[in-house]
Amino acid sequence: MKNDRFWWMGSFLAGLLVGLGLSLAYTWVLDPPPLTMTTPAALNPHDREVYTVLVAAAYAADGNLDQAEKRLAKLEDPDIENTIVHLAERHIREGRDVRDVRALARLANGLGRTSAAVRPFIATPSPTSTPLPTATPRPPTPTRTATVTATSSPTSTPRRRRPTATATAIAEPSATPRLDVFRVVQSTALCDSKAEGLLRVYVRDGAGEPVSGVEVLVDWPGGEDRFFTGFKTDVDAGYADFGMRADEVYRVELVSVASEVAEDIGGNAEALWPDVPADAQLSWQVVFQRP
Repeated sequence: MKNDRFWWMGSFLAGLLVGLGLSLAYTWVLDPPPLTMTTPAALNPHDREVYTVLVAAAYAADGNLDQAEKRLAKLEDPDIENTIVHLAERHIREGRDVRDVRALARLANGLGRTSAAVRPFIATPSPTSTPLPTATPRPPTPTRTATVTATSSPTSTPRRRRPTATATAIAEPSATPRLDVFRVVQSTALCDSKAEGLLRVYVRDGAGEPVSGVEVLVDWPGGEDRFFTGFKTDVDAGYADFGMRADEVYRVELVSVASEVAEDIGGNAEALWPDVPADAQLSWQVVFQRP
């Protein structure tokens, strides 16, 4: 009986292996199923976005707009320009890789579309005109300091002024606007499920390229903090971040170079994001760029 049982099990396994081998041989060799090539237009929404980002990365590398348009045409999207802009804006809101954002922004610009949110990530030619000569900065005096304090913008939040900030504010009323001042070109809340209470700061030069080694000052009614761009090159060479606290309002400026001030940052998340999860914190993105 015992030998009969082993013989039966061995026969069963041998037949199973032979049948499996014949099935695979028939399917793979004798009558394989026809191969069908899909098209980008038939991809699911996520894969279509991945395809678009790859096209943008290729365009950023070779600058061949005709080739990029041919590749995008395979998506069969009649409004592909706005689709790319909206995709870039969503990448910005979600804090995606800045290299993908810049590639999408440049591709959208090449197709003739852009928006205020993606414009800071477009590399534009540096100004070729010769800057007008400016007066040699004079050291601040008590009288001048008092004058600047009295004539400061009525919308500015009163706070303690440092000598460097006061010296930056001194300018002749009729002087031509300085071309070396870093302007606030974007200050926006990041209202998404991945918001983690980070203040993300990007610094760009006149060509849209990142600038490292720039000192950033963040202050709020209870204190201040300073840090530098360029320590997180895996994100961007002109990037720095700061952990914000809920319900606190911040101001941001660059103190190692002349810059504008980004104000009213943070605050009540529910006022800007009604559907904010109970455990989520509002994040913010500020972009400084020189004209």
